[in-house]
Amino acid sequence: MKAPQLAPVALVAAALGATAAPLACTRHADIRDERESILERPPAFDAGGIPELDSGLGSDAHPLCADRPTGECVGSNDFPCGFEDWAIATAKACQEASGCKTNGWLEVKMGPGGCVEAIGMEEPNDEVVSCLVAEMGAVKCPCGEGISKYYFGSGNAGPCDAK
Repeated sequence: MKAPQLAPVALVAAALGATAAPLACTRHADIRDERESILERPPAFDAGGIPELDSGLGSDAHPLCADRPTGECVGSNDFPCGFEDWAIATAKACQEASGCKTNGWLEVKMGPGGCVEAIGMEEPNDEVVSCLVAEMGAVKCPCGEGISKYYFGSGNAGPCDAK
């Protein structure tokens, strides 16, 4: 083809390209976290922290930390400390054992020796505290210091929902 014959072809290609370009590669994504609209978000607790309970964990009612057997707070080989999961599982079990009447925040503090040293609750429930102390005061974990927080919920008046 000669140059004068290419001109009409080039004009048609340019016109098609200009028309098709805005439509050729248009993408739109509506990205959002679906969980935010489904799950209830726990309220933040105040800056003063969760009040520590006089749970008796530091008393001689429980064996010394070094003398306690290792509890179910063991993680994987790569991460031997499963404190966070254990504390939450224990809180859930105690909530169910007490008839699901506990509300508010729970805070569990692990000491450097791998034993729970303190329990704090925003809305203390004697049955749940007894349950937590019985489990957490009897065992040690392959962990160092740490804090685990758990939100029981609000409006729990028992009995537990059948799920």
